[in-house]
Amino acid sequence: MFMKRTLVLAVDRDDDFGVKGNVSTPVIGLENCIAAANALGIADPEDSDINALYAAIGTCMDLQEEGVDAEVALICGNEKVGHKSDLAMVAELERILDDIKPDNVVLVGDGAEDEYIYPIISSRAHVDSVKKVYVKQAPNIESSFYIMTKMLSEPNKRRRFIAPIGAIVLVVSLFLFIPDFVLMLTSGEIDRLPSISRDLVLMLVGIILLMYAYSFSDKWDNFSTFFKERILARGTRVVLFSLAIGIFCISAIVCFYEVDDTYYASWVNKTVAYCALMVWPVMITILTYIIGIIMDEAQEDSIIRLSNLFDCISLASFGVMITGILDLLMYYIEPGNEAMIGIIEILMGVVISIASNYIKIQFRPEAEPR
Repeated sequence: MFMKRTLVLAVDRDDDFGVKGNVSTPVIGLENCIAAANALGIADPEDSDINALYAAIGTCMDLQEEGVDAEVALICGNEKVGHKSDLAMVAELERILDDIKPDNVVLVGDGAEDEYIYPIISSRAHVDSVKKVYVKQAPNIESSFYIMTKMLSEPNKRRRFIAPIGAIVLVVSLFLFIPDFVLMLTSGEIDRLPSISRDLVLMLVGIILLMYAYSFSDKWDNFSTFFKERILARGTRVVLFSLAIGIFCISAIVCFYEVDDTYYASWVNKTVAYCALMVWPVMITILTYIIGIIMDEAQEDSIIRLSNLFDCISLASFGVMITGILDLLMYYIEPGNEAMIGIIEILMGVVISIASNYIKIQFRPEAEPR
């Protein structure tokens, strides 16, 4: 008499077993599945996927006691739930089907999320039964709040559920805030301040939700730790980077007032003149930062990279060319300027760039033979 072979299949779409328990999937066999459940149970005892896998193990043992040729297995997807996780689960499912060759399948999952993969599985194997596993909890508000808090402590679930809500709140608040703010500025009516305050609070709520969803506090802590370590270590790069920001801000303000105090025929002339004045402050800002990198590497690693030095020369040639282009542009939009000066500056920039690249190639180390 031919005995059908049954596969009891546990499904974990968001790969908690792999992410938290470092379990390599697919997992086949009772002992291997018990080891996988123990691994996730030690890593996160409150994860409901543990109960789903134990339910699959128990179902398989019950079928074996009844004399059924049964085997249990676990497949997982990816923490980025969606198309990528479904492809991973399909690949693991096909490996299990080729290995076990079951006649029918019993699916076990821990909630609605895993149901998305059920039609894909049923298209590749004959599914006899689907079992959902729910963790028993006390039916009161306190336990429900605790479960929700623990669920939202996981970063991927925060991004999935909180981020869309925060984005919607922020967009709606901007649509409400911007018109009221513009009307208050144009009319000067102070009585519009309460409505703006209401919209501003709503906008802050949206920003806070987005910051919480994307773990902004953790990222800020990492940045603060790195910044403090660099400051305490007296990192020259950070000091010169701050100096570069100061040079840029002061130059932008000084150039603005200089252009504003000068008469120009149109706003186009004024814009071009402002860009021409800002070329070398921007170049000096970038050059200051590169010097900080050179000094930092010289202090920490006792090396000076020729590539950084040639970057300074290339930056100077770029500044000369941009200045020439803007001077040539001013010649066409405002009479009285010399076109020859712009042409000479462009040619000088090209010559410096070619000479820099030639010297850089000469000092480039030859590749080692393979």
